[in-house]
Amino acid sequence: GILTNITGSEIGFGYHTIVGALSLFNISLVMLLVRARLSGMDRTMVEASYDLFGTPWRTFWQITFPQLLPAIVAGFLLSFTFAFDDYLITTFVNGRGTSTIPLYVFGQIRRGVTPATNAVAALMLLITLTVLLVGQWLLTRQARRQGGSRGGVAGMVAETNA
Repeated sequence: GILTNITGSEIGFGYHTIVGALSLFNISLVMLLVRARLSGMDRTMVEASYDLFGTPWRTFWQITFPQLLPAIVAGFLLSFTFAFDDYLITTFVNGRGTSTIPLYVFGQIRRGVTPATNAVAALMLLITLTVLLVGQWLLTRQARRQGGSRGGVAGMVAETNA
């Protein structure tokens, strides 16, 4: 269609469209978490860095980025979880010969539930829960190190609303 007329080459569906669609879908979640963390961040250390003649680049990497890192990690973990389990978006943008784990599981369910389908679905659940629990544990551990009482995604959102 339109892209073929503009670029002169046909862009087919495949893994690149799956990655692009899931990235666009999940970027809003990451931006929400990073924005919440950024609005609750203490600006006095950034101003102190500028007063001590710190360059903007150095101030970002030594002051701002370490404070934003928990939100970035939380956004990555939640985005990974949503993308790993997403069936609907993947169904619309996959091409011939491309298959993801959710597409495989739902394709197998049409033919009948087999022990292999149950095993793959259980592994998906186990991987998703493991990633989320490890991420929550890391965020809670970092919050304790920084002296905060609340850790994790819920703590970041609660700090923003306070």
